[in-house]
Amino acid sequence: MGAAAALAAGCAPSRCDRSESANPPVEFTEATPAGGIYETSAPDGELLYFPGGMRYALRHGLGARPRWHQVYLSFESDGTRRGGTLAHAAGNQAEVTCVDDQHLIVMNDSCSEYWLRVVAGGADVADEGAAGGEDGADEGAASAAGKCYGDDDPTPADP
Repeated sequence: MGAAAALAAGCAPSRCDRSESANPPVEFTEATPAGGIYETSAPDGELLYFPGGMRYALRHGLGARPRWHQVYLSFESDGTRRGGTLAHAAGNQAEVTCVDDQHLIVMNDSCSEYWLRVVAGGADVADEGAAGGEDGADEGAASAAGKCYGDDDPTPADP
């Protein structure tokens, strides 16, 4: 009887499946950069639905790996338009798992439902190697011509 009560109360062992096999990345291509800055939407625009386990492959169109990115979340689908707010994501609310010259991959590793806005920039096409830390690489980054999603670069990388 205790186990049935626990299950009825929502205490099942797994309340949402956050695995990649159940939540393959969805490519988002509807935003284009302006002035070297990529935004999935304006702060008061239509944000991306971001339930638990969701993964987006954001095609940023910057021409090189962005040097910086900011991830914002809201409980409102239209951000700040009707008095809603945006806040910086923290912890497993939104994890950036890979960034390359084509895509920025972001996932919701929580079981909470949000609306997502991502801003990225600082891509320097002439100096791709400096896009990360001291040696130009950072955690979660593919090589300058790397492949975070799909078949971005069908030619094999040089050894």
